[in-house]
Parts: sequence; C-alpha cells; structure tokens
Amino acid sequence: MEKKIVYRIVTIADYEREAVFLGEMHAKGWKLEKVSYSNLVVAVKYSFEKCQPEQVAYQLDFYPMKKSERASYLQLFKDCGWEHVTDFNGFSYFRKHHSGIESDAEFEIYNDSAGKFAMIKRILIMRMLPILLLFSALLPVFSKLVSGVSYFSWELFLIFIIDGVLLIVFAIQISYILWRLFQKWKVLSDK
Repeated sequence: MEKKIVYRIVTIADYEREAVFLGEMHAKGWKLEKVSYSNLVVAVKYSFEKCQPEQVAYQLDFYPMKKSERASYLQLFKDCGWEHVTDFNGFSYFRKHHSGIESDAEFEIYNDSAGKFAMIKRILIMRMLPILLLFSALLPVFSKLVSGVSYFSWELFLIFIIDGVLLIVFAIQISYILWRLFQKWKVLSDK
C-alpha cells in the first residue's frame, strides 16, 4: 500500500475547513488513515493511504466521552451510514460515500442548528475555558518576573523576550480560535 503524509496548520475552530480538505484528498485518491501530533509543534500530521478517487463526505465531531459510552456513540454514527476513521484531540473523524447520501442534509453529521450549536459549546467549555484559565495564570507570573528583576543579564533578557513572544503568539492564537468559534456561534444563533 502506498502511503502519504501531509502536515497542516489547523486549530480546533477549523474543523469544517479540515473536513473539506479531507474530502478533496479522497477525491484525489488519498483516504484518511490517521491524524496525529507532528514533530512540528504547530502542525497536525495527516496519514493517508492510496485508494480509488471517490466522492466522500468527511465530518468531525467534538464529543469527548467516557470509554463506556464509546461503543454506543460509534454505533449511532454507523447506523446513519458514517464510517469512523480515527480520533484526534477530542475529535472523531467520520466519512460517508456520496453514493450513500440521499439528501443534502446527510452531508453533515449535525444538519440542524441545535446540534452544531451544542458542538461549539462543548469546544468552548472543554477546550477554550482551560486554555483561557492557563493564559490568565501565566500573565501575572510573567509580569511578576519582569517587575522583580533589579539587574540586567543577557540570559534573563533572552528568556523574557522568548516568553513575551510566546505569550503574544498564544494570545493571537486564542483570539483567532475564539473569533472563529463565536462567528460560527453567531451564524447559528441567527438561524
């Protein structure tokens, strides 16, 4: 079997864009096999396997659960014609051949606003809330370090610069994710 690895930069708010990308790859003859963390800290590693080019819908669902609930969760999707592919970072990846889709509503796992709204709420509570708490805890520590230094050293200066840059990057990433999720939230609440 021929394999292919693709690295992409995605956030938890890009799950719809990710599903489109996976469908395009399948149409080119590469079906998703696995998603994992990469050695590149900012990128996600997608493992594909060569296949016949087909029109396939991919969908991601964010629904962390207990192991005891897992079998019934997967069976529900199987009963609706969705094949479970893999799991990564709290998301389950599913695919369904277009030949098994009878209406446009079946292209999506959640084809109603309430289901999509609930998934965004789970992402905000289970992923973004802990990240925001961590970020808010890091800011006072960083400011305490900066204000508590009464002498200059190059080593300390470099540590402050690196920490400052990382905090800024972290703040930008958090802002982007929150913006994307709240945009989706707004669109769904307007329906």
